[in-house]
Amino acid sequence: MPADIHIDDLPGWRTAAMLNGLETAFWRLDTDAALRSNAVLVWMLDRTPPWARLLDCFDQVTRALPRLRARVLDTPWNWGWAAWQEDPAFDIHHHLQRVRLPSPGGRRELLDLAERVSACPLDPARPPWQIVLVEELAEDRAALVIKIHHCITDGGGLREAMTAMLPDSRDSRKGPPGPSVIRLPGARPPRTNAWAARTRAMLHGQRSLSHHSMSSLGDAASVLVRLGQRPAGVPESLHAVVREMRRIEIPSPSPVLAGRSTQRRFESVEMPLGRFKAAGRSVGASVTSTYVAVLLATYADYHRHLGAGGETLSTAVPVDLRKNRGHGGNNVVGTAFLSLPLAAVNLGERIRAVHHLLREASTSGAVHLLPAIAEFLPLVPSVLLTAFVRRLAARIDAVPSSMPGVLRPAFVAGAEITSCLAFGPRGNSGCISSLMSHHGTCSLNVHLDPAAVSDLPAFADLLHRNTRDLLRLGTA
Repeated sequence: MPADIHIDDLPGWRTAAMLNGLETAFWRLDTDAALRSNAVLVWMLDRTPPWARLLDCFDQVTRALPRLRARVLDTPWNWGWAAWQEDPAFDIHHHLQRVRLPSPGGRRELLDLAERVSACPLDPARPPWQIVLVEELAEDRAALVIKIHHCITDGGGLREAMTAMLPDSRDSRKGPPGPSVIRLPGARPPRTNAWAARTRAMLHGQRSLSHHSMSSLGDAASVLVRLGQRPAGVPESLHAVVREMRRIEIPSPSPVLAGRSTQRRFESVEMPLGRFKAAGRSVGASVTSTYVAVLLATYADYHRHLGAGGETLSTAVPVDLRKNRGHGGNNVVGTAFLSLPLAAVNLGERIRAVHHLLREASTSGAVHLLPAIAEFLPLVPSVLLTAFVRRLAARIDAVPSSMPGVLRPAFVAGAEITSCLAFGPRGNSGCISSLMSHHGTCSLNVHLDPAAVSDLPAFADLLHRNTRDLLRLGTA
């Protein structure tokens, strides 16, 4: 166990009894197959871990992080904030399974399997996560395909948990510190007075609403305080929240990428982390800016490949709002909606331009608007919430996220994790992508909608070509 991070640094994973507004919304949006919030990680392993040891390893993890032993308990009529409830019948065998990959057991076959795992809905009566051990990969390797619902955590929370949980040596059998089982507080669904108390506490500063967002939500705040005392105020409060939603400006999407379906396609490119960073430094840009520029270059080339026009790419860029530790697993993320240019320029110029746009957007108060509104989403009827999110997401061509991983050796049940791939929930957008770093490697991963990107082989080829160009830029 790393000496500098302890389980006490993850209070949200241990003690949070309620889902926040965004997490509650993620859970309720699962009623629409296009909006399911299942994220998938693929841990590439240097060997197949013993099955009994793997079961014991994750059983210990769930004892230290009891949110993984909890199911979601929603409120009457799906109105208000949902809560975590300990699963009285929790059994680690319900969450882990193993499969053998048919020959040749290569990367494409593994990604095809991960797509199928992602497509299957999670059982709402159990804690919303699943792990599949994939055996008989090429070169005697193995993999773990991990599916976890976004209501449990976001990328930042997952990274904190991985860093705290994963030992740094092959022979370590040390379990996570703490009692044998840590109980979650609160097993009853929150009643109306609990929702009112939560709303009043949030609006009086006990939740982390920024000053940027509070000024734009004054109307909704005052109405929601009254709502806690007078349930008849629901229509007025809903009107205030919808009014703020309308202030969010979404860029115009590319007509080339307008198709939408519930199908999925995973693609991934791995690169040496040092060379990737060097490429960005060579033009004075951050890792995230470099990665987004490579994705943008791929889309620009794809438009030209189809002989189609298109001036911009509509993007929603997640911004991690964690300033300090203490959020635990909770989702704490803002969003910057950007229109990125598809003009033909060399890669270095594109990286510099993207770096400027992202730096300007990340420091804008606008990134705090959506998280603040999200705290009130549990008060919006599910049918209206689903319709709003579906229409908003359909206007997004790509969601590029960046997930820093564990930057040291990491092992699970005696097997070393050699690289980590991450495929987020697409949510009716054309694509969600991620840059996932792990020790000395990084992976650029895309979860595509085949209805939006109709020529999948061409897009994959262009993605590999642009990453090769980037690595050459770092050595020029």
